[in-house]
Amino acid sequence: MKRVVVYDPDLVRSVNLPEKVEACLLKEGLPLIEAADAVLGVRFQSFADMGLLHAGERKLLPIGYEWEPESAMLGLAQGSGHLYSYNPASGQSGFVNSDIRLFLLFLSCVQSFIATQSEGDQVTIWTAEEMSERLAAFRRGEIVPKRQKRPAFDRKAELTRMRALFEEKDAASLADENHWWSCVLEQLEDGLL
Repeated sequence: MKRVVVYDPDLVRSVNLPEKVEACLLKEGLPLIEAADAVLGVRFQSFADMGLLHAGERKLLPIGYEWEPESAMLGLAQGSGHLYSYNPASGQSGFVNSDIRLFLLFLSCVQSFIATQSEGDQVTIWTAEEMSERLAAFRRGEIVPKRQKRPAFDRKAELTRMRALFEEKDAASLADENHWWSCVLEQLEDGLL
């Protein structure tokens, strides 16, 4: 059974979200993500007791957080359903996505990118004795190098493809260099993530 986060129906309805966004929260739910499985530190949680977040003129329905609730909350804007990252300490917010479903798609893309990249990073550790034995077997022709089953991971090409997909699906998410996804992609391109 799929584990999901359940949100308070009265609180969700109070922010007049678009019908599809409301259905996503109330009927489908957002995935319950364990800390070890969190992509970019994102976890969904109901904050019914907190009420709405106030980011200037914008009211946000809190639906989750990045790394820890004290550093950055994720909230859906009243009326539009746009997703924002909200810093509780400063009260500042920044645009993330036009729709929570696009956010889930983008997170899935990043998760897949990281997993595919990691497959090629696996290292085998040998003792000096084991390596000497393998080298001797290789020289005798007992070990034949295997052909790669799939092409090597092309980080730059995959990032270009991901950026194009994000631009196509939700251009607003990359419209400013300070938007959440612009920063994530920049960090991926720089090898920081």
